[in-house]
Amino acid sequence: MTERDDATDPEDATKREGHASERASRAKPAPAPPKYFERGALIGRYVVVDKLGEGGMGVVYSAFDPELDRKVAIKLLTARGGAGSTGDQAWLLREAQALARLAHPNVVAVHDVGTLAGDQVFVAMELVDGATMRAWLKQHRRAWREILPVMRAAGAGLAAAHAAGLVHRDFKPENVLVGHDGRVRVMDFGLARLRRDDDAVAAASDVPFSSPTESGRSPLSYDLTEAGHVVGTPAYMAPEIYDGVPADARTDQFAFGVTLFEGLYHARPFERKDLMASRSAPPEPKLPTDARVPAALERIVLRAIAIDRAQRFASMDELLAALSIDPYARRRRVVIGGGVALALGGLAVVATIITRSHSQLCKGIDKRLDGVWDPAVAKKVHDAFVATKLAFAERSYGELAKALDGYAKDWTDTAVGSCEATRVRGEQTEDVLSLRQTCLDQRLDELAAFTRALDDPTRSVVEKAGKVAEELEPISGCSNVMALKEPTAPPPELVPKLKELNSKLAEAKAAILVGRFVNASGLASEITRKAKAIGYPPAEAVAAQIRGMALAVSNSNEEAERAFADAALSGFASKHDDIAANAAISAAMIDAEFLGKPGEAKVWLEMATAAGKRYGADPLTEMRIDEMDGVVASGLGDVEAAVTAHEKALAEGMRYFGRDNPLLWEHEQIYGTSLTRALQYAKAVPHFERAIELRSRVVGKDHLDIAITLSNLGACYTHLRDPRAKPTLERSIAIREKLFGKNSPLLAAPLDNLGEYLTQSGDVPGAMVVFERALRLSALLGKDHPNYHQVVADAVPAYIAAGRTKDARITLDEVLAVEERTHSPIKPATETARAEVALAEHAWADAVTHGQAAIADYLAAGGADNPEAWRPAVDVGLADVALGKADDARPMFERAIALGDKVHLHPDDLAPARKALAALTPDRK
Repeated sequence: MTERDDATDPEDATKREGHASERASRAKPAPAPPKYFERGALIGRYVVVDKLGEGGMGVVYSAFDPELDRKVAIKLLTARGGAGSTGDQAWLLREAQALARLAHPNVVAVHDVGTLAGDQVFVAMELVDGATMRAWLKQHRRAWREILPVMRAAGAGLAAAHAAGLVHRDFKPENVLVGHDGRVRVMDFGLARLRRDDDAVAAASDVPFSSPTESGRSPLSYDLTEAGHVVGTPAYMAPEIYDGVPADARTDQFAFGVTLFEGLYHARPFERKDLMASRSAPPEPKLPTDARVPAALERIVLRAIAIDRAQRFASMDELLAALSIDPYARRRRVVIGGGVALALGGLAVVATIITRSHSQLCKGIDKRLDGVWDPAVAKKVHDAFVATKLAFAERSYGELAKALDGYAKDWTDTAVGSCEATRVRGEQTEDVLSLRQTCLDQRLDELAAFTRALDDPTRSVVEKAGKVAEELEPISGCSNVMALKEPTAPPPELVPKLKELNSKLAEAKAAILVGRFVNASGLASEITRKAKAIGYPPAEAVAAQIRGMALAVSNSNEEAERAFADAALSGFASKHDDIAANAAISAAMIDAEFLGKPGEAKVWLEMATAAGKRYGADPLTEMRIDEMDGVVASGLGDVEAAVTAHEKALAEGMRYFGRDNPLLWEHEQIYGTSLTRALQYAKAVPHFERAIELRSRVVGKDHLDIAITLSNLGACYTHLRDPRAKPTLERSIAIREKLFGKNSPLLAAPLDNLGEYLTQSGDVPGAMVVFERALRLSALLGKDHPNYHQVVADAVPAYIAAGRTKDARITLDEVLAVEERTHSPIKPATETARAEVALAEHAWADAVTHGQAAIADYLAAGGADNPEAWRPAVDVGLADVALGKADDARPMFERAIALGDKVHLHPDDLAPARKALAALTPDRK
């Protein structure tokens, strides 16, 4: 079919464009044939080295620039009208000059443009040492984690072109270069035209030529297809182009979306005939059933290629903002290396209800690891890691191998010890031996499924391999006889079915651990059906837990919460407390972190704690409960309780993992974050520094995890008036710009922190520039988003210092209206900022109203000693002084000072309160 024409090798791309041009030329006058230059000939001042390719618009040469001593690529373009058509040549030159003004790291640089005889224009461009994206994709089958950064970079180049008023018109894998230096560039804007403000003129420039001398037509828009007389490569052309709608940024977005779809799914979403049809029934994208693409990413791609252009993203910037958010960033912290793991305690329980077969003989037990984790399997996994070509692959494999070696040793030692306790020393009954061996068999199945799933590791798995291995069910659970003794044994006729189900459970968990979430979702559905058909409550509970995990990693939070609730309640009902505890922790996590329901999360957590005490929870489960307890407390505004819980969880993590284990980095980060929320900045600093040191060992210094921690550390330095704040925050920003470009909402947080530092340092103009950028980027997530609200509140001191209180007031009032409706946790900070604007405008009564509202919210959330209430207390006190209410002001200042001193705020923060209180002292009687 015609789609295959676009799937040829990269070096044939220019030939394909030429053939398309020939088809179109049957109905139109053909352009003058291009002039070929031999090696050594001059094009302007450039010396031709070789011909690289030829397309419908001209020829591309490699050349040498003798003046600047560099290699370049020369694209020789011929105006449509042929010799003597100076108008066309002028258009061509003008648009080539427009391209030359487009300077962006993700666009092939245009160095120079000029004219030659015969209506030819040459464009001297950067010569990139690399391959087209088409060739890059063909090197080996690439996971979505590899493809996404390349497409984000290409999208940044496309967005820059749109900002400059240019439409690419032929975006496709052949027009994206992946340099050997790692930089991605968009090339061949040969179809781009300068976007017009006059829609009628713009539309006219997209209809076919009626004559070679028609005016108002850009030669760079030369038709390349016969059908419909439209411009572009058919497989990537938006359907509205076939209807004569003018090309714009949204048609480029469609081509970008098709390219991304093709990279992710190794197929195209539509056939050309579907796009060219009348579309009375819009065609549906053809999604492969075996794809390993996150649901969140899939939704973004499908929106970009929506048949109705109105349903696409409003701009490439908005699309890139969506792509810049890791669809599993938070859940990865939950599933493979997070502070609140979604471990499947229930897997072991299903194993214990499956069989009571006799144990293996004590000798030779270690042989059961053959084919599961032995030298041959280790080499296969090592080679798969190395094949990713990630700089940290070897180091990360070392972490994985160390973890799996330890796991295998624990398995062998426990199995041998249990066998000897019964068969050699007579200290353990046969029934207990059978229970423990069944549990160990399940652990072995899970380890086997996990190592099999590592045959094609994603970037995320390589980054967090050691932590992923730690998510395997701990061997220590097989020594907890109280938990292993099931209340009710299954009927004998169910044993074979439960054994089959257990195998599927191990496979599903392995799929989740290694990021194959689509596979996990399909397995979860199959497991749920089989468990219901079996009709055994413990099996149904574990199936619900697996289903909840699959839903959670697919961003289906409400459904995930219900599934975890079902699992917890089924676990309680069937007296399987370890299933109930793990499922309840998971439900609490969903409620607290994603659904904004910390009150309900607290109830689930209390249930998990009760179940854990009843069956004797292992250290890992206790650590998860404490860490989740801190998350819930933080969500409820009880910052001191959050600090206590996370301090305890960190101590448990040190005992569980070892004090110097890189896996502790996230526990350090979580504890440091709780300390900053409690305003204990000096105490938080060493934990953030430790988190950076531990994490850098595995992923290096240019990873998003490092950037996040640097931002938190920089904020602490700012509050401590430490000059290290500025370079720390600038480093965080630089890492994110490198990873996601300069238009990602992920830049908003460090920019916000930098803006606060610059304001505090007296650089108000610099702070305003930074805050304006932070506001623009955070608004990409929507002006209802808490991140935008936080930046709005934090920017207020800079706006006041700049004399822009009216702007700040208007924006704050808009934000407060949203927060009143949504009960946002950011509201107290916004009320505080609003009080400070009122103070600056001498609106004393308003300052008291907003300040008191902030105090009430802080105290309701964190109790009478919530340290965050210090700032609005100062604001209310200052307003009361201005209103002549000294007796009301004095207790406000005293409260602010007491709260601030308790957490050791910097003296400069409390100086206004101390000064005002001192001024009121003579009035005392």
